[in-house]
Amino acid sequence: MNGCNALRILFVCQHYWPEQFQTTDICEELVRRGHEVTALVGIPNYPTGVVPEEYRGGANRKQIRNGVRIVRAEEVPRRPGIVGLARNYWSYMRGADARLRDLEGGFDVIFSYQISPVFMSEPAMRAKRRFGAPVFLYCADIWPDAVMAMLPSSLGFLMPIFRLISTSIYSGADAIATNSRAYIDCFERVHGIERSRCRYVPQYASDGYLDMDLSAEPSTKTRFMVMGNIGKLQYLRVLMEAVEMLKARDDFELHVVGTGSAVGELEEFVASHGLGGHVTFHGRHPVDEMPAFYRMADACVLTLHVPGAPWISSTLPSRLQGYMAAGKPVIAAIDGSAAEVIAESGCGASVPGTDSAGLAQLMADFMDDRGKYAACGERGRAYFRKNFMRGRYMDEIESLLFETAKGR
Repeated sequence: MNGCNALRILFVCQHYWPEQFQTTDICEELVRRGHEVTALVGIPNYPTGVVPEEYRGGANRKQIRNGVRIVRAEEVPRRPGIVGLARNYWSYMRGADARLRDLEGGFDVIFSYQISPVFMSEPAMRAKRRFGAPVFLYCADIWPDAVMAMLPSSLGFLMPIFRLISTSIYSGADAIATNSRAYIDCFERVHGIERSRCRYVPQYASDGYLDMDLSAEPSTKTRFMVMGNIGKLQYLRVLMEAVEMLKARDDFELHVVGTGSAVGELEEFVASHGLGGHVTFHGRHPVDEMPAFYRMADACVLTLHVPGAPWISSTLPSRLQGYMAAGKPVIAAIDGSAAEVIAESGCGASVPGTDSAGLAQLMADFMDDRGKYAACGERGRAYFRKNFMRGRYMDEIESLLFETAKGR
């Protein structure tokens, strides 16, 4: 190693600055802690598929930003649909493999940060063979379950192939950490990886809301709030069904802040079931406007489910951490790690992810006995401070990088 307290790290992930991912902050914090970091990443184009002008025509393929050496692999920009995404995923993998030839090596450890797809970790395994350095893999999106959220049923025959690829990549890692306890079960039962090689390290979240007064503004109605991406994975249909069961009541509103692939379907449901007086879609708003929406909310609602994908349905979504930091009671229809955190923290109540009747009952209970939930917000903030702060996350990641490097 490069001194007893410094590591030479090859960081591998498709997404990086100027795209909005924690990967940038993680790498820059590792540099601030004295490590040398080379980030093998893609060409910025997420989520629109539009490449910024300054990266077109082969420009800025090598950069240095806040001490991180950035090496960009060629990739085909994202396009809508399965084929468009597949081309993007595959091209980064091949482009990153090619870029490895330009790197001198000498790395103590390879840090693979795996969101979706799992293929973005394949170059890390190739780097392991090329440079003889061990791989520490952080899994934030378990495969092959994650692909089921976007794969049409007609392409279900591909799932065994995705499973084989996922098992091969995960098995190649020398150490694994993940943001969900349920994922460790998946590594063991689906991929045959010993639990001793896996560690639960929940992702950190912005603590900017912790010290804000986001108390709900007075209203004659109870206001429930959903914030963030509105896609298939979020399974907000269960919430709309719950609202339908409660629509005879005129003392509540549901506000949906965000955009995503499922918005159109949800808007149709609201229109066809006469829920327009209860549900308002606000669309996407900038981050600096979120405090105003939190002040509208008496409680925040959390849902998550992918049919046939039990592991991805058991993840810990980052919006739960946002709700907790904001000090809001959480009403949820969710399984797995998120349900465990809600119970452990006392920040709210949950029912299984597909239980619309149970969710309707929770919402009714909240409206009828608000005092029972009075302490939930501060309990959530206390749990957040203990478990989801950036410093705690970085300490654990740094420790695991050292452990992985020493085990080479």
